[in-house]
Amino acid sequence: MTFAFNAQFRPKAPWFGGDLQTMSAVFSPPRVDLSDTLIEDLHMSTDDGTADVLTGQRVTGQGDKAPVKALSVVLLHGLMGDFDRGYMRLLTRHFVDQGYPVVRMNLRGAGSSRPLCTGNYHAGFTQDLSLMARRLAARPDTGKLAWIGISLSGNMLLKAASEAHFLEAADHSKLVSISAPFDLVATAKRFARPRNVLYSRYLVNKIRKQMPQQPGLAPEQVAHLRRIKTIGEFDENFTAPVNGYASADDYYQQNSARRFVLDAKLPCLVITASDDPWIDVRPYNSVKWAKNPLLTPVICQTGGHVGFHARGHASPIYAQWSQAFLEAV
Repeated sequence: MTFAFNAQFRPKAPWFGGDLQTMSAVFSPPRVDLSDTLIEDLHMSTDDGTADVLTGQRVTGQGDKAPVKALSVVLLHGLMGDFDRGYMRLLTRHFVDQGYPVVRMNLRGAGSSRPLCTGNYHAGFTQDLSLMARRLAARPDTGKLAWIGISLSGNMLLKAASEAHFLEAADHSKLVSISAPFDLVATAKRFARPRNVLYSRYLVNKIRKQMPQQPGLAPEQVAHLRRIKTIGEFDENFTAPVNGYASADDYYQQNSARRFVLDAKLPCLVITASDDPWIDVRPYNSVKWAKNPLLTPVICQTGGHVGFHARGHASPIYAQWSQAFLEAV
């Protein structure tokens, strides 16, 4: 596969360094207007006996921006995000303007699916990706599916790329992972560092606000969720036991994409930054990427977490790279 990129891109002022790149994406996301697009609300009933319903939107251009590509781009968000996060709107705008139909999904229990779900997504819950794929494949306007996962969902996609239930669910094209917590143990340790207290507080506050709204929680679960102080505490006392793992460490060990990536059966573009304050780049650097020719790693010197603001580019450079990768022969 031929794909050219410049992993040593020059950052755009004033976003110099990993923290500023990250803050631009997390605390100051771009305002992206989608009012000129055609939006269809999606509701996907699950088939696992829970009666949970996944929600999303199919977004297409109109007039001279009507879809011309026989490929649907599916966008997935990160931890405590939803389909309307700034980076999701940005990628939606980018691909719609290039003639692609875009499907932007809420993971189980996120965004508008929260009141419709008793369950919740996690870093390795790839069964819902297969469900999305089957539902979309049943539509005559879908074509092949290309997937882009941001942060936590990037880990999910890299895990799913080697799993038969996902591979057989639809006609997949390629996958893109951006700023994924590739090694969940290393990510947990990095996130717990004192220098990351601002980021930790940001996510913990979102957990305290969002998670107690989930239907079916016991009063003691709600009370505990409102008291958590760290992501590790959330995973140890909620994510792991609710999903059948012995501990947070067990959950991390079993679901890290690092374990699965060399077995990927689909072309994968894997984008990360050495200065990501959330994600430890060393697990990425330790992978023998050349063992699987389907893998294209882009390990940048800078970019932060889901930042990647490059000089000369109006949008984060991962949007252009993702399009180039999907269109490469």
